[in-house]
Amino acid sequence: MLFSGLGGLLMLVGAIWLIVVAIQTGQSTADKVIWGLVNFLCQPLGGIIFYIVKKQGLVPLILVIVGAILSGVGFSTSMNEIMQQMPR
Repeated sequence: MLFSGLGGLLMLVGAIWLIVVAIQTGQSTADKVIWGLVNFLCQPLGGIIFYIVKKQGLVPLILVIVGAILSGVGFSTSMNEIMQQMPR
């Protein structure tokens, strides 16, 4: 439960940070809107593509990836505990 909550929080902070960076680094309004939507709708893949194309936002991208990993670990741990308690 702890890992899931911490992972979700890290993903949220990293995603918001990536959206802000994407909006700040856009050259035109259309560029800002497109990168903002990509980062909003397609995390973490959108963040990876944004970093490869723009070379911006490495720290928030790392937060999103670490958060996703922690959420996965927390989810699998929780499911393992639930499965152990089920009758056979």
